[in-house]
Amino acid sequence: MGVPLSHEHVASPRRLGPLWTICALVAAFFSLATPSSAAPSAAAPITKPPMGWNSWNSFAGTIDHTVIEQQADAIVASGMKDAGYEYVNIDDGWWTGARDSGGNITVDTAKWPGGMSAITAYIHSKGLKAGIYTDAGRNGCGYYYPTGHPAYPGTGAEGHYDQDFLQFSRWGFDYVKVDWCGGSVEKLDARASYTAISDAITRATAQTGRPMVFSVCEWGGNQPWNWAPGIANLWRTSGDIIYWGERPAMSRVLANFDAAQHASAQSPGHYNDPDMLVAGLSGFSDAQNRTHLSLWAISGAPLIAGNKPSDMSAATRAALTNREMIAVDQDPLGRQGTKVAEDASGLQVYQKVLSGTGRRAVVLLNRTGSAATITARWSSLGLTGSATVRDVWAGADRGTFASSYATSVPAGEAVLLTVTGGDGTPPAGGAITGKQSGRCLDVPNGTSANGTQLQLQDCQGTPGQTWTRTASRQLTVYGTKCLDASNQGTANGTPVVIWDCNGQANQQWTVTANGTITGVQSNLCLDANGQGTANGTKVILWSCNGQPNQQWTAPAA
Repeated sequence: MGVPLSHEHVASPRRLGPLWTICALVAAFFSLATPSSAAPSAAAPITKPPMGWNSWNSFAGTIDHTVIEQQADAIVASGMKDAGYEYVNIDDGWWTGARDSGGNITVDTAKWPGGMSAITAYIHSKGLKAGIYTDAGRNGCGYYYPTGHPAYPGTGAEGHYDQDFLQFSRWGFDYVKVDWCGGSVEKLDARASYTAISDAITRATAQTGRPMVFSVCEWGGNQPWNWAPGIANLWRTSGDIIYWGERPAMSRVLANFDAAQHASAQSPGHYNDPDMLVAGLSGFSDAQNRTHLSLWAISGAPLIAGNKPSDMSAATRAALTNREMIAVDQDPLGRQGTKVAEDASGLQVYQKVLSGTGRRAVVLLNRTGSAATITARWSSLGLTGSATVRDVWAGADRGTFASSYATSVPAGEAVLLTVTGGDGTPPAGGAITGKQSGRCLDVPNGTSANGTQLQLQDCQGTPGQTWTRTASRQLTVYGTKCLDASNQGTANGTPVVIWDCNGQANQQWTVTANGTITGVQSNLCLDANGQGTANGTKVILWSCNGQPNQQWTAPAA
Protein backbone atom coordinates (compact mmCIF):
# COMPACT_ATOMS: atom_id res chain seq x y z
CA MET A 1 0.00 0.00 0.00
CA GLY A 2 1.15 3.56 -0.61
CA VAL A 3 2.67 5.81 1.97
CA PRO A 4 1.51 9.44 1.66
CA LEU A 5 4.05 11.45 -0.30
CA SER A 6 5.02 14.06 2.28
CA HIS A 7 4.81 14.37 5.93
CA GLU A 8 1.39 15.09 7.26
CA HIS A 9 1.77 12.03 9.38
CA VAL A 10 -0.61 13.00 12.13
CA ALA A 11 -4.17 14.18 11.79
CA SER A 12 -4.50 17.88 11.12
CA PRO A 13 -7.69 19.98 10.84
CA ARG A 14 -6.66 20.93 7.31
CA ARG A 15 -5.92 17.38 6.15
CA LEU A 16 -6.87 16.76 2.55
CA GLY A 17 -5.90 13.13 2.18
CA PRO A 18 -3.68 10.41 3.64
CA LEU A 19 -1.47 11.24 6.57
CA TRP A 20 1.84 12.89 5.77
CA THR A 21 3.04 16.35 5.18
CA ILE A 22 6.03 18.00 3.69
CA CYS A 23 6.77 21.62 3.73
CA ALA A 24 7.63 23.21 0.48
CA LEU A 25 10.97 24.53 1.56
CA VAL A 26 10.92 28.17 1.27
CA ALA A 27 11.39 31.08 3.56
CA ALA A 28 13.46 33.91 4.68
CA PHE A 29 15.04 34.99 7.87
CA PHE A 30 13.04 36.55 10.53
CA SER A 31 10.68 38.76 11.63
CA LEU A 32 9.97 42.26 10.61
CA ALA A 33 6.34 41.40 10.52
CA THR A 34 4.32 40.86 13.63
CA PRO A 35 5.30 43.18 16.37
CA SER A 36 4.88 41.83 19.83
CA SER A 37 6.76 38.58 20.32
CA ALA A 38 9.16 38.69 17.39
CA ALA A 39 12.80 38.42 18.35
CA PRO A 40 15.12 40.84 16.57
CA SER A 41 16.64 39.29 13.47
CA ALA A 42 20.39 38.88 13.24
CA ALA A 43 20.29 39.34 9.46
CA ALA A 44 18.37 41.22 6.81
CA PRO A 45 15.21 39.36 5.74
CA ILE A 46 14.52 38.30 2.18
CA THR A 47 12.09 40.57 0.36
CA LYS A 48 10.65 38.23 -2.29
CA PRO A 49 9.09 34.77 -2.17
CA PRO A 50 11.83 32.11 -2.15
CA MET A 51 12.44 30.23 -5.39
CA GLY A 52 14.23 26.92 -5.58
CA TRP A 53 13.87 23.15 -5.62
CA ASN A 54 13.01 20.49 -3.02
CA SER A 55 13.97 16.81 -3.13
CA TRP A 56 10.83 15.25 -1.65
CA ASN A 57 8.25 15.09 -4.45
CA SER A 58 10.55 13.27 -6.82
CA PHE A 59 12.91 11.34 -4.53
CA ALA A 60 11.18 11.06 -1.11
CA GLY A 61 13.67 9.58 1.39
CA THR A 62 15.95 8.07 -1.26
CA ILE A 63 18.56 10.81 -1.43
CA ASP A 64 22.30 11.09 -1.22
CA HIS A 65 25.05 13.40 -2.45
CA THR A 66 24.77 12.07 -6.03
CA VAL A 67 21.06 12.87 -6.29
CA ILE A 68 21.50 16.37 -4.89
CA GLU A 69 24.55 17.18 -6.97
CA GLN A 70 22.86 16.01 -10.17
CA GLN A 71 19.83 18.18 -9.55
CA ALA A 72 21.97 21.20 -8.61
CA ASP A 73 23.87 20.77 -11.87
CA ALA A 74 20.60 20.57 -13.80
CA ILE A 75 19.16 23.68 -12.12
CA VAL A 76 22.11 25.59 -13.52
CA ALA A 77 22.19 23.93 -16.95
CA SER A 78 18.43 24.22 -17.55
CA GLY A 79 18.31 27.97 -16.98
CA MET A 80 16.34 27.65 -13.74
CA LYS A 81 19.12 29.35 -11.77
CA ASP A 82 19.22 32.27 -14.21
CA ALA A 83 15.43 32.58 -13.88
CA GLY A 84 15.72 32.97 -10.09
CA TYR A 85 15.54 29.44 -8.62
CA GLU A 86 18.33 29.57 -6.05
CA TYR A 87 17.63 27.18 -3.14
CA VAL A 88 18.48 23.48 -3.31
CA ASN A 89 16.55 22.03 -0.40
CA ILE A 90 17.41 18.60 1.02
CA ASP A 91 14.27 17.16 2.58
CA ASP A 92 13.60 14.19 4.85
CA GLY A 93 15.83 11.16 4.41
CA TRP A 94 19.20 12.91 4.75
CA TRP A 95 19.67 11.87 8.38
CA THR A 96 19.77 8.11 8.98
CA GLY A 97 21.77 7.73 12.16
CA ALA A 98 21.24 8.16 15.90
CA ARG A 99 22.72 11.07 17.83
CA ASP A 100 26.11 10.57 19.45
CA SER A 101 26.73 10.63 23.21
CA GLY A 102 26.87 14.42 23.16
CA GLY A 103 23.51 14.70 21.46
CA ASN A 104 25.07 15.76 18.17
CA ILE A 105 23.63 14.78 14.80
CA THR A 106 25.57 12.00 13.09
CA VAL A 107 25.74 11.67 9.32
CA ASP A 108 26.19 8.59 7.12
CA THR A 109 29.38 9.44 5.24
CA ALA A 110 28.70 6.70 2.71
CA LYS A 111 25.74 8.76 1.55
CA TRP A 112 27.34 12.12 2.25
CA PRO A 113 31.13 11.89 1.73
CA GLY A 114 32.76 14.69 3.66
CA GLY A 115 29.56 15.22 5.65
CA MET A 116 26.92 17.89 5.15
CA SER A 117 29.52 20.65 4.89
CA ALA A 118 30.71 19.02 1.67
CA ILE A 119 27.27 19.04 0.05
CA THR A 120 26.63 22.67 0.97
CA ALA A 121 30.05 23.56 -0.47
CA TYR A 122 29.11 21.82 -3.72
CA ILE A 123 25.78 23.66 -3.91
CA HIS A 124 27.46 26.97 -3.16
CA SER A 125 30.08 26.30 -5.85
CA LYS A 126 27.22 26.37 -8.38
CA GLY A 127 26.11 29.81 -7.22
CA LEU A 128 23.13 28.30 -5.41
CA LYS A 129 22.00 28.18 -1.77
CA ALA A 130 21.43 25.10 0.39
CA GLY A 131 18.42 24.11 2.48
CA ILE A 132 17.96 21.42 5.15
CA TYR A 133 15.02 19.71 6.89
CA THR A 134 14.15 18.83 10.48
CA ASP A 135 11.14 18.49 12.80
CA ALA A 136 9.95 20.58 15.73
CA GLY A 137 9.33 17.43 17.78
CA ARG A 138 11.60 14.80 19.26
CA ASN A 139 11.34 12.54 16.19
CA GLY A 140 11.13 13.35 12.54
CA CYS A 141 8.43 12.26 10.12
CA GLY A 142 10.38 9.26 8.89
CA TYR A 143 10.34 7.81 12.41
CA TYR A 144 6.54 7.60 12.43
CA TYR A 145 5.99 6.85 8.76
CA PRO A 146 9.04 5.19 7.17
CA THR A 147 9.89 6.26 3.64
CA GLY A 148 12.26 3.55 2.54
CA HIS A 149 15.21 4.56 4.70
CA PRO A 150 16.08 3.57 8.27
CA ALA A 151 14.44 5.74 10.89
CA TYR A 152 16.12 6.36 14.24
CA PRO A 153 14.63 7.91 17.37
CA GLY A 154 15.75 11.38 18.25
CA THR A 155 15.96 12.68 14.69
CA GLY A 156 13.77 15.67 15.49
CA ALA A 157 15.11 18.87 17.01
CA GLU A 158 13.12 19.05 20.25
CA GLY A 159 15.51 19.29 23.19
CA HIS A 160 18.32 20.30 20.82
CA TYR A 161 17.07 23.53 19.26
CA ASP A 162 20.19 25.60 19.93
CA GLN A 163 22.50 22.66 19.20
CA ASP A 164 20.89 21.65 15.90
CA PHE A 165 20.32 25.04 14.35
CA LEU A 166 23.82 26.14 15.23
CA GLN A 167 25.05 22.94 13.55
CA PHE A 168 22.99 23.65 10.43
CA SER A 169 24.43 27.13 10.24
CA ARG A 170 28.00 25.88 10.74
CA TRP A 171 27.48 23.30 8.00
CA GLY A 172 26.67 26.19 5.66
CA PHE A 173 22.91 25.88 5.21
CA ASP A 174 21.02 28.96 4.13
CA TYR A 175 17.48 27.69 4.64
CA VAL A 176 15.76 25.40 7.12
CA LYS A 177 12.34 23.79 6.91
CA VAL A 178 10.84 22.54 10.18
CA ASP A 179 8.08 19.93 9.98
CA TRP A 180 5.43 19.07 12.60
CA CYS A 181 5.19 15.27 12.74
CA GLY A 182 6.86 14.89 16.12
CA GLY A 183 5.31 18.12 17.35
CA SER A 184 1.85 16.82 16.51
CA VAL A 185 2.39 13.38 18.07
CA GLU A 186 3.80 14.94 21.23
CA LYS A 187 1.02 17.57 21.28
CA LEU A 188 3.46 20.44 21.55
CA ASP A 189 2.26 24.02 21.48
CA ALA A 190 2.92 25.01 17.86
CA ARG A 191 3.34 28.73 18.41
CA ALA A 192 5.63 28.27 21.41
CA SER A 193 7.73 25.60 19.70
CA TYR A 194 8.25 27.53 16.49
CA THR A 195 8.97 30.72 18.41
CA ALA A 196 11.68 28.88 20.37
CA ILE A 197 13.11 27.64 17.06
CA SER A 198 13.07 31.15 15.66
CA ASP A 199 15.01 32.36 18.68
CA ALA A 200 17.49 29.50 18.26
CA ILE A 201 18.08 30.43 14.62
CA THR A 202 18.66 34.04 15.63
CA ARG A 203 21.26 32.95 18.20
CA ALA A 204 22.93 30.65 15.67
CA THR A 205 23.15 33.47 13.14
CA ALA A 206 24.67 35.74 15.76
CA GLN A 207 27.44 33.18 16.30
CA THR A 208 28.15 32.23 12.68
CA GLY A 209 27.14 35.31 10.73
CA ARG A 210 25.13 33.08 8.38
CA PRO A 211 21.40 33.83 8.17
CA MET A 212 18.95 31.02 7.47
CA VAL A 213 15.53 31.30 5.86
CA PHE A 214 12.97 29.81 8.26
CA SER A 215 10.10 27.76 6.83
CA VAL A 216 7.37 26.68 9.27
CA CYS A 217 5.72 23.43 8.12
CA GLU A 218 2.86 23.12 10.59
CA TRP A 219 0.16 22.24 7.98
CA GLY A 220 -2.27 25.01 8.96
CA GLY A 221 -4.03 23.28 11.84
CA ASN A 222 -2.93 25.91 14.37
CA GLN A 223 -3.58 28.85 12.01
CA PRO A 224 0.07 29.88 11.62
CA TRP A 225 -0.91 32.88 9.48
CA ASN A 226 -2.01 34.50 12.75
CA TRP A 227 1.41 34.17 14.47
CA ALA A 228 4.11 32.95 12.10
CA PRO A 229 4.63 36.31 10.30
CA GLY A 230 6.41 37.51 13.45
CA ILE A 231 8.86 34.62 13.67
CA ALA A 232 9.33 33.08 10.22
CA ASN A 233 9.52 33.88 6.54
CA LEU A 234 6.92 31.40 5.35
CA TRP A 235 4.40 29.04 6.85
CA ARG A 236 2.48 26.15 5.39
CA THR A 237 -1.26 26.73 5.31
CA SER A 238 -2.54 23.22 4.50
CA GLY A 239 -1.76 19.56 4.05
CA ASP A 240 0.51 18.24 1.31
CA ILE A 241 -0.15 18.97 -2.31
CA ILE A 242 0.67 15.36 -3.21
CA TYR A 243 0.92 12.15 -1.21
CA TRP A 244 3.07 9.07 -1.51
CA GLY A 245 2.12 6.83 -4.44
CA GLU A 246 -0.29 9.38 -5.93
CA ARG A 247 -0.16 11.41 -9.09
CA PRO A 248 -0.70 15.16 -8.88
CA ALA A 249 -4.33 16.28 -9.04
CA MET A 250 -5.76 19.68 -9.89
CA SER A 251 -8.29 19.22 -7.07
CA ARG A 252 -5.42 19.17 -4.58
CA VAL A 253 -3.77 22.17 -6.22
CA LEU A 254 -7.02 24.13 -5.93
CA ALA A 255 -7.58 23.03 -2.33
CA ASN A 256 -4.11 24.16 -1.27
CA PHE A 257 -4.54 27.43 -3.17
CA ASP A 258 -7.83 28.08 -1.37
CA ALA A 259 -6.36 27.23 2.04
CA ALA A 260 -3.58 29.78 1.52
CA GLN A 261 -5.91 32.76 1.15
CA HIS A 262 -4.75 34.87 4.09
CA ALA A 263 -3.78 38.09 2.36
CA SER A 264 -3.57 40.20 5.51
CA ALA A 265 -0.75 37.98 6.86
CA GLN A 266 1.50 38.41 3.83
CA SER A 267 4.11 41.13 3.31
CA PRO A 268 7.60 41.35 1.78
CA GLY A 269 9.69 38.65 3.46
CA HIS A 270 6.70 36.81 4.98
CA TYR A 271 4.62 34.45 2.85
CA ASN A 272 1.69 32.06 2.96
CA ASP A 273 2.99 28.73 1.64
CA PRO A 274 0.54 26.45 -0.22
CA ASP A 275 3.30 23.82 -0.60
CA MET A 276 5.85 23.08 -3.29
CA LEU A 277 5.09 22.84 -6.99
CA VAL A 278 3.94 19.69 -8.74
CA ALA A 279 4.50 21.21 -12.18
CA GLY A 280 6.43 18.76 -14.32
CA LEU A 281 5.48 15.64 -12.38
CA SER A 282 4.10 12.66 -14.27
CA GLY A 283 0.34 12.93 -14.69
CA PHE A 284 0.14 16.70 -15.05
CA SER A 285 -0.39 18.20 -18.50
CA ASP A 286 1.36 21.31 -19.79
CA ALA A 287 -1.91 23.25 -19.44
CA GLN A 288 -2.25 22.09 -15.82
CA ASN A 289 1.33 23.16 -15.15
CA ARG A 290 0.53 26.65 -16.41
CA THR A 291 -2.68 26.85 -14.36
CA HIS A 292 -0.84 25.70 -11.24
CA LEU A 293 1.92 28.28 -11.74
CA SER A 294 -0.65 31.01 -12.44
CA LEU A 295 -2.31 30.40 -9.06
CA TRP A 296 0.99 30.42 -7.16
CA ALA A 297 2.12 33.57 -9.00
CA ILE A 298 -1.08 35.51 -8.29
CA SER A 299 -0.68 34.47 -4.64
CA GLY A 300 2.92 35.65 -4.41
CA ALA A 301 3.69 32.16 -3.09
CA PRO A 302 7.13 30.55 -2.83
CA LEU A 303 8.08 28.83 -6.08
CA ILE A 304 9.78 25.62 -4.96
CA ALA A 305 9.93 23.09 -7.77
CA GLY A 306 9.46 19.41 -6.95
CA ASN A 307 10.14 17.82 -10.33
CA LYS A 308 13.44 16.36 -11.58
CA PRO A 309 15.34 19.23 -13.19
CA SER A 310 17.70 16.63 -14.66
CA ASP A 311 14.83 15.04 -16.56
CA MET A 312 12.17 17.54 -17.63
CA SER A 313 10.51 18.35 -20.91
CA ALA A 314 11.13 21.53 -22.84
CA ALA A 315 7.55 22.61 -22.09
CA THR A 316 8.02 22.14 -18.34
CA ARG A 317 11.28 24.07 -18.44
CA ALA A 318 9.61 26.88 -20.41
CA ALA A 319 6.73 27.08 -17.92
CA LEU A 320 8.93 27.09 -14.81
CA THR A 321 11.26 29.72 -16.25
CA ASN A 322 8.65 32.01 -17.84
CA ARG A 323 9.96 35.45 -16.91
CA GLU A 324 6.61 37.24 -16.96
CA MET A 325 4.99 34.67 -14.65
CA ILE A 326 7.96 34.89 -12.30
CA ALA A 327 7.78 38.70 -12.32
CA VAL A 328 4.15 38.50 -11.14
CA ASP A 329 5.13 36.14 -8.32
CA GLN A 330 8.21 38.12 -7.33
CA ASP A 331 6.67 41.59 -7.49
CA PRO A 332 8.36 43.71 -4.79
CA LEU A 333 5.10 44.85 -3.19
CA GLY A 334 4.77 41.30 -1.86
CA ARG A 335 0.97 41.29 -2.08
CA GLN A 336 -1.21 38.21 -2.21
CA GLY A 337 -3.85 38.27 -4.91
CA THR A 338 -7.50 38.12 -3.88
CA LYS A 339 -10.75 37.11 -5.51
CA VAL A 340 -12.68 40.15 -6.77
CA ALA A 341 -15.48 38.59 -8.82
CA GLU A 342 -17.39 35.39 -9.51
CA ASP A 343 -20.20 36.18 -11.95
CA ALA A 344 -21.23 32.52 -12.06
CA SER A 345 -20.28 29.67 -9.75
CA GLY A 346 -16.75 28.50 -10.49
CA LEU A 347 -15.91 31.33 -12.90
CA GLN A 348 -13.57 33.45 -10.80
CA VAL A 349 -11.44 36.57 -11.16
CA TYR A 350 -8.41 37.13 -8.93
CA GLN A 351 -6.30 40.26 -8.93
CA LYS A 352 -2.94 41.21 -7.45
CA VAL A 353 -1.78 44.81 -7.12
CA LEU A 354 1.68 45.15 -8.67
CA SER A 355 4.33 47.80 -8.15
CA GLY A 356 4.14 50.77 -10.49
CA THR A 357 1.25 52.94 -11.56
CA GLY A 358 -2.01 51.21 -12.37
CA ARG A 359 -0.54 47.72 -12.74
CA ARG A 360 -2.45 44.56 -11.88
CA ALA A 361 -1.97 40.85 -12.38
CA VAL A 362 -5.22 38.99 -13.07
CA VAL A 363 -6.10 35.30 -13.11
CA LEU A 364 -9.29 34.16 -14.81
CA LEU A 365 -9.95 30.74 -13.26
CA ASN A 366 -12.52 28.29 -14.62
CA ARG A 367 -13.30 25.66 -11.99
CA THR A 368 -16.16 24.17 -14.00
CA GLY A 369 -16.25 21.23 -16.40
CA SER A 370 -16.91 23.28 -19.54
CA ALA A 371 -15.14 26.10 -21.34
CA ALA A 372 -16.62 29.48 -20.41
CA THR A 373 -16.12 33.19 -20.96
CA ILE A 374 -14.83 35.05 -17.90
CA THR A 375 -14.82 38.85 -17.66
CA ALA A 376 -12.42 41.04 -15.69
CA ARG A 377 -13.91 44.49 -15.07
CA TRP A 378 -11.65 47.44 -14.42
CA SER A 379 -13.95 48.64 -11.63
CA SER A 380 -13.25 45.38 -9.75
CA LEU A 381 -9.52 45.94 -10.15
CA GLY A 382 -9.57 49.51 -8.83
CA LEU A 383 -8.65 50.90 -12.25
CA THR A 384 -10.20 53.86 -14.08
CA GLY A 385 -10.32 54.66 -17.76
CA SER A 386 -9.14 52.28 -20.44
CA ALA A 387 -6.51 49.63 -19.77
CA THR A 388 -4.11 47.51 -21.81
CA VAL A 389 -4.06 43.72 -21.46
CA ARG A 390 -1.23 41.23 -21.94
CA ASP A 391 -1.59 37.45 -21.92
CA VAL A 392 1.38 36.14 -19.92
CA TRP A 393 1.51 32.56 -21.18
CA ALA A 394 0.89 33.53 -24.78
CA GLY A 395 3.45 36.33 -24.49
CA ALA A 396 1.02 38.49 -26.48
CA ASP A 397 -0.53 41.94 -26.09
CA ARG A 398 -4.30 41.67 -26.41
CA GLY A 399 -5.02 45.37 -26.90
CA THR A 400 -6.59 48.29 -25.04
CA PHE A 401 -10.11 47.98 -23.64
CA ALA A 402 -12.48 50.60 -22.27
CA SER A 403 -13.88 48.97 -19.13
CA SER A 404 -13.33 45.20 -19.15
CA TYR A 405 -11.71 42.23 -20.85
CA ALA A 406 -13.42 38.93 -21.55
CA THR A 407 -12.00 35.70 -22.93
CA SER A 408 -12.88 32.03 -23.12
CA VAL A 409 -11.11 29.89 -20.51
CA PRO A 410 -10.95 26.10 -21.00
CA ALA A 411 -12.50 23.84 -18.37
CA GLY A 412 -10.29 23.46 -15.30
CA GLU A 413 -7.73 25.97 -16.51
CA ALA A 414 -6.67 29.58 -15.91
CA VAL A 415 -5.57 32.56 -17.95
CA LEU A 416 -2.87 34.80 -16.47
CA LEU A 417 -2.93 38.46 -17.51
CA THR A 418 -1.21 41.69 -16.67
CA VAL A 419 -3.39 44.78 -16.93
CA THR A 420 -2.22 48.39 -16.93
CA GLY A 421 -4.75 51.19 -16.45
CA GLY A 422 -5.07 54.76 -15.37
CA ASP A 423 -5.20 54.47 -11.61
CA GLY A 424 -2.55 52.67 -9.64
CA THR A 425 -3.65 53.67 -6.15
CA PRO A 426 -4.99 50.65 -4.26
CA PRO A 427 -7.85 51.29 -1.84
CA ALA A 428 -6.85 52.08 1.71
CA GLY A 429 -7.85 49.85 4.61
CA GLY A 430 -8.89 50.73 8.14
CA ALA A 431 -11.45 50.34 10.89
CA ILE A 432 -15.22 50.79 10.63
CA THR A 433 -16.23 52.41 13.91
CA GLY A 434 -19.70 52.83 15.40
CA LYS A 435 -20.52 56.47 16.20
CA GLN A 436 -22.68 55.56 19.20
CA SER A 437 -20.45 52.87 20.70
CA GLY A 438 -16.95 54.00 19.70
CA ARG A 439 -16.26 50.31 19.07
CA CYS A 440 -15.11 48.61 15.88
CA LEU A 441 -16.84 46.35 13.41
CA ASP A 442 -15.15 43.05 14.27
CA VAL A 443 -14.93 39.45 13.07
CA PRO A 444 -15.16 37.44 16.33
CA ASN A 445 -11.95 35.70 17.39
CA GLY A 446 -10.24 36.54 14.11
CA THR A 447 -11.98 33.63 12.37
CA SER A 448 -12.26 33.51 8.59
CA ALA A 449 -15.18 31.06 8.44
CA ASN A 450 -17.96 31.90 6.01
CA GLY A 451 -21.17 32.91 7.78
CA THR A 452 -19.52 34.38 10.89
CA GLN A 453 -21.74 37.18 12.17
CA LEU A 454 -20.01 40.49 12.87
CA GLN A 455 -20.01 42.23 16.23
CA LEU A 456 -18.88 45.37 18.03
CA GLN A 457 -15.54 45.07 19.86
CA ASP A 458 -12.92 47.35 21.36
CA CYS A 459 -10.75 48.67 18.55
CA GLN A 460 -7.42 46.83 18.46
CA GLY A 461 -6.24 47.20 14.88
CA THR A 462 -6.36 43.44 14.26
CA PRO A 463 -6.80 41.92 10.76
CA GLY A 464 -10.42 41.10 11.67
CA GLN A 465 -11.07 44.83 12.20
CA THR A 466 -9.29 46.10 9.08
CA TRP A 467 -11.71 46.78 6.23
CA THR A 468 -11.07 47.88 2.67
CA ARG A 469 -13.50 49.69 0.37
CA THR A 470 -13.13 48.51 -3.21
CA ALA A 471 -14.10 50.20 -6.44
CA SER A 472 -16.84 47.58 -6.85
CA ARG A 473 -18.52 48.79 -3.60
CA GLN A 474 -17.38 45.87 -1.49
CA LEU A 475 -16.10 46.09 2.07
CA THR A 476 -13.45 43.39 2.40
CA VAL A 477 -11.53 41.88 5.30
CA TYR A 478 -8.55 39.47 5.18
CA GLY A 479 -8.30 40.33 1.48
CA THR A 480 -10.76 37.61 0.41
CA LYS A 481 -13.86 37.95 2.62
CA CYS A 482 -16.67 40.44 2.03
CA LEU A 483 -19.22 42.15 4.26
CA ASP A 484 -22.33 40.15 3.35
CA ALA A 485 -26.08 40.23 4.02
CA SER A 486 -26.63 36.64 5.12
CA ASN A 487 -28.48 34.46 2.57
CA GLN A 488 -29.11 37.60 0.50
CA GLY A 489 -31.56 38.69 3.18
CA THR A 490 -33.53 41.92 2.75
CA ALA A 491 -35.61 41.84 5.96
CA ASN A 492 -35.03 43.69 9.21
CA GLY A 493 -32.79 41.65 11.48
CA THR A 494 -30.82 39.96 8.69
CA PRO A 495 -27.42 39.03 10.18
CA VAL A 496 -24.40 40.78 8.67
CA VAL A 497 -21.66 38.20 8.14
CA ILE A 498 -18.44 37.61 6.24
CA TRP A 499 -18.41 35.44 3.13
CA ASP A 500 -16.11 34.72 0.21
CA CYS A 501 -16.28 37.70 -2.14
CA ASN A 502 -18.47 36.82 -5.13
CA GLY A 503 -19.54 40.15 -6.65
CA GLN A 504 -23.23 39.72 -5.77
CA ALA A 505 -25.43 42.64 -4.76
CA ASN A 506 -25.77 41.49 -1.15
CA GLN A 507 -22.02 42.20 -0.85
CA GLN A 508 -22.26 45.75 -2.23
CA TRP A 509 -22.62 48.75 0.05
CA THR A 510 -23.10 52.49 -0.16
CA VAL A 511 -21.17 54.55 2.39
CA THR A 512 -23.05 57.83 2.66
CA ALA A 513 -21.99 61.27 3.77
CA ASN A 514 -24.21 61.03 6.88
CA GLY A 515 -22.33 57.95 8.10
CA THR A 516 -24.77 55.21 7.19
CA ILE A 517 -23.67 52.08 5.36
CA THR A 518 -26.54 50.87 3.19
CA GLY A 519 -26.94 47.54 1.42
CA VAL A 520 -27.32 47.94 -2.34
CA GLN A 521 -29.63 44.93 -2.57
CA SER A 522 -31.73 45.53 0.56
CA ASN A 523 -31.55 49.32 0.96
CA LEU A 524 -31.30 48.60 4.71
CA CYS A 525 -28.69 50.09 7.03
CA LEU A 526 -25.85 48.48 8.96
CA ASP A 527 -27.16 48.51 12.53
CA ALA A 528 -25.84 47.74 16.03
CA ASN A 529 -28.62 45.45 17.28
CA GLY A 530 -30.89 46.95 19.92
CA GLN A 531 -28.76 50.13 19.96
CA GLY A 532 -26.22 48.08 21.87
CA THR A 533 -22.80 49.52 22.64
CA ALA A 534 -21.17 46.66 24.56
CA ASN A 535 -18.52 44.31 23.27
CA GLY A 536 -20.17 41.42 21.47
CA THR A 537 -23.20 43.40 20.24
CA LYS A 538 -24.33 41.75 17.00
CA VAL A 539 -24.48 43.70 13.76
CA ILE A 540 -27.60 43.33 11.59
CA LEU A 541 -29.54 45.06 8.82
CA TRP A 542 -32.41 47.35 9.76
CA SER A 543 -34.56 50.00 8.15
CA CYS A 544 -32.60 53.23 8.00
CA ASN A 545 -33.76 55.61 10.75
CA GLY A 546 -30.89 58.06 11.25
CA GLN A 547 -30.13 56.90 14.80
CA PRO A 548 -26.50 56.86 16.00
CA ASN A 549 -26.36 53.04 16.16
CA GLN A 550 -26.58 53.17 12.34
CA GLN A 551 -23.81 55.72 11.88
CA TRP A 552 -20.23 54.64 11.20
CA THR A 553 -16.86 56.01 10.24
CA ALA A 554 -15.36 53.99 7.40
CA PRO A 555 -12.01 53.99 5.56
CA ALA A 556 -11.76 56.14 2.46
CA ALA A 557 -12.48 54.56 -0.90
